Amino acid sequence: MRNTLVVADGGGSAAFIPYFELFGTFPASVLLTWALSRLMRTFSFRFTFFTTMGFFLAFFIVFAFWVYPSRDEICFLLEKKFGAIFGEAKFQVIFTHWPDMIFYVMAELWKVALLSVLFWGFLNQHLSMDKAKKFYPPLMLGTSIGTILAGPVTVFATSEWSWHLFHFSSARWQNSLCLLTFFLILFGLLTLLAFQALAKTMEKERMEEVPEKNEASFSRKLLSLTSSIKYLAGSSYLRALLFIVVAEYVSYTLGELIFLETLKEMYPTPSDYCQFMGQLTLWTGVLTAFSALVLTPYLLHNYRWSYSALATPILMVVTTAAFFVVICLGKAGLFFGIAFLPLAVILGSFHFCIGRSVKYTLFDAAKELAFIPLDQEGQVKGKLIIDGVGSRLGRGASSLISISLFLVTGGAAQSAPFAGLIAILFAVVSIPKMQHICREFEEKTVAKTLAQ
Repeated sequence: MRNTLVVADGGGSAAFIPYFELFGTFPASVLLTWALSRLMRTFSFRFTFFTTMGFFLAFFIVFAFWVYPSRDEICFLLEKKFGAIFGEAKFQVIFTHWPDMIFYVMAELWKVALLSVLFWGFLNQHLSMDKAKKFYPPLMLGTSIGTILAGPVTVFATSEWSWHLFHFSSARWQNSLCLLTFFLILFGLLTLLAFQALAKTMEKERMEEVPEKNEASFSRKLLSLTSSIKYLAGSSYLRALLFIVVAEYVSYTLGELIFLETLKEMYPTPSDYCQFMGQLTLWTGVLTAFSALVLTPYLLHNYRWSYSALATPILMVVTTAAFFVVICLGKAGLFFGIAFLPLAVILGSFHFCIGRSVKYTLFDAAKELAFIPLDQEGQVKGKLIIDGVGSRLGRGASSLISISLFLVTGGAAQSAPFAGLIAILFAVVSIPKMQHICREFEEKTVAKTLAQ
């Protein structure tokens, strides 16, 4: 829904994404992290999770049934009153596509808040290292099941058959948006029920366990955005982990941006574009399931942590290089009569699916395990900044790079060769940082085991 609204609907373009990321998602992520820190200082993980989910679901309902049908009037009003703030016409996209920008920001922060910070933060405090290695790969399977289900749901909701069966609007894409929002609400409510059951079960087990840890309990009254930043700045381990998260996002996002713009050339209508994205989501789920069931458990149980962590940048280098080489050769006219667009879409789809499936399983499992050897203060504060701000910092850096390339080269398509080179560079330079974390990870794991 997010990509279709921004790229394929209403004269959109993938070139809008960096502006939305830099001027919308990044500052909003800082605000979100501050809000979560305030909530977690006063309330439980369970209450914070429910409040956050309710806030997001309410927004998506309002957007689908009020903001989107009225967005032309909203855009006209904002362009008339505020568009002149920016002398450079390119920056008026922030106001002329204001509804799309808000939806994009909320769709981006939805996963960060509910899954990365709250869900995994909750698990990290309740699972030991041995249990984490055992349960994290199967838990990652949940991501693959979700993406496998999301694919057919998206294809169904954007089909002409569903348009005639559930006639919410005379416009096919607006009808699809309403139907997709219904599914979003349904699965959001199911998520709340599942988290409620999980929280009760794990808190009951924790009360029944005999205390084994000698470490002092961390007071949540000391939790704040400022104190979390200071704590991270004083830890070389967390700084290196933050750099890796940022580098991974920059590398993947630069390739994703060019792919989404390339895909628009093949599927220019919003419903067809969203339908193809649904098929990609299905295949992403299949690859994620394979990684969660086979690849990730095999690497975690048979090799050191560094092998699991290093697999992601290596795969990113390979898939990103293949995609950008085809784009560059096609733009240079070196395919000698062969249509390069279908091949570019295929390789871009590989980059999109493999990048996401590996990130959702192998990379995320390795990252979550990296928090386990830390004390409770390090887990809470480090996770709040790294997942709450670090991921958005990576996308913000990618957006700044993309905007600079657009201004210099003239557009998204023209910036492809330079974006590809930078994406590969970020993937490569993360490898030494990964090796540094591996050494400290082993030391901290041994020290924590001896202290218990």
